Amino acid sequence: MSTSHVAAGQIHLGTSSWLFEGWRGVFYPERLARTGYLSFYASQFDTVEVNTSFYAIPAPATLLSWVESVPEGFTYALKFPRALTHERRLVGGEGLALTFLDVLRSLGSACAPAFLQFPPDFTRRREGRVLASFLDWLAGEAAGLRIAVEVRAADLMTPAFAAFLAERKLGLVLADREQGGDLFECWAERVQAGQGPDFALIRWIGDGRSGPDNLLQVHRDAQLALWAQRMEWLAGQGKAVFGYMHNPYEGHSPASVRRLRALLAESAALPVWPPNSAQLSLF
Repeated sequence: MSTSHVAAGQIHLGTSSWLFEGWRGVFYPERLARTGYLSFYASQFDTVEVNTSFYAIPAPATLLSWVESVPEGFTYALKFPRALTHERRLVGGEGLALTFLDVLRSLGSACAPAFLQFPPDFTRRREGRVLASFLDWLAGEAAGLRIAVEVRAADLMTPAFAAFLAERKLGLVLADREQGGDLFECWAERVQAGQGPDFALIRWIGDGRSGPDNLLQVHRDAQLALWAQRMEWLAGQGKAVFGYMHNPYEGHSPASVRRLRALLAESAALPVWPPNSAQLSLF
């Protein structure tokens, strides 16, 4: 089943998870049961990144619960399992990848771009051939799905690797991370040349060493304004833009998303959310 229903040129913003206890009383109502977090979250934002899939492939019952707990049009961005990217380092991982692709397809229209995240020591010098072979294979197997790749080794954060992905209609994750490289210009060149997939995936990481539950500590006004301009440009190129904010970026990701959304509100195509006809269901 294709997941390309998401409108071109729209911007979808969410957070890295909906399960932070530190948000109780500052985002979630104080007395809201944990089982109600997802439905409440989906009343505020139209997409979310799912980090739990990094540790274990979600069970069918979990996927069904996710889909039935949110309005139509809400999407989930799943991270490929670490068993594939970190433990096996792609070697012999085709079976696991196919199982994960089946999970993505089972989400149907609720599937946002999924992504593979590689560790910093996964390098082109040491594992470039394995990576190229795997991505060639994956691009063929993932027809109808939106797939992106996040790399952190310097010898993969290059225009050449961006071009390699774009030629295969795979996305390059644009991550704003402390002490990390900025790949936007690399990817913008491919977009400007009419290459690559129909989406862009952005992740605001900030200082990942600070821990996930910190409350708002510091505004990054200049960075938010820069990314707002970049997202407007990507949307203007006809890309569906998906962006996910992690708490360490400004200390409290729901507030950061709202600040970013306010910057975009007057000039970018943000979806109307929640949908007027949405009926949240817990059954």
